[in-house]
Amino acid sequence: SHVEMMSKAAPEGFAKGSGPDAVKDTDAKPEIWTNSAKFETAMTDFQREAAKLAEVAKGGDEGAIKAQFGKTAETCKACHKEFRKD
Repeated sequence: SHVEMMSKAAPEGFAKGSGPDAVKDTDAKPEIWTNSAKFETAMTDFQREAAKLAEVAKGGDEGAIKAQFGKTAETCKACHKEFRKD
């Protein structure tokens, strides 16, 4: 699934040395790099739920897909709330 692929690629955008000092026009908070363990946990949560979404989607059960999509979206919201500027 596209969401699962995006979840695997997302951490590459936040490698060491890519923080606000290197990139001036960013909505990323410095906490991504100063609290990297918490950020990595958030990314792992997103990747886990995205993988579940891809698996559930294979089954074709619309209700199950919607439910898992909601869980996946919650991981996005949680990370953005913590690590993205308003």
